[in-house]
Amino acid sequence: MKMTIYVPDDLAEVVKEHADLNVSAVCQDALRRELVRREELAKLDKGMERHVMFTEDRGQVAFVAKQVFYNDRYEISAYITRRHRIAVSVKDELYEWDSFEDIACDPNWAGSPGLVAAVAEALGEEHVTELDI
Repeated sequence: MKMTIYVPDDLAEVVKEHADLNVSAVCQDALRRELVRREELAKLDKGMERHVMFTEDRGQVAFVAKQVFYNDRYEISAYITRRHRIAVSVKDELYEWDSFEDIACDPNWAGSPGLVAAVAEALGEEHVTELDI
């Protein structure tokens, strides 16, 4: 099947400067990644349940989500909510992000690569931990 896609003029101009760029292959790769991401989100939706916890600043809270990470040593849990937001509980505190990019770029969580990797996998996002070696 052939398909026509729209590319804004400014992007088309930059793409033209890269004659060796296989635009079709790049678009195919991007579409495949998006389809995988959507499949992972659909799987998440099937495993949602209600979680209730006490938080220091809000008291008793509840939300519907799927737990995707747990570390009993540090009492950390990561959840993907029904709105595909990310919630992380650490002892009696609850942190929230709107997207994977938000938590991945948050310097406070750079020391938790396992948590970030688990959230990435659950959301079907690509994630690589960069090493400064």
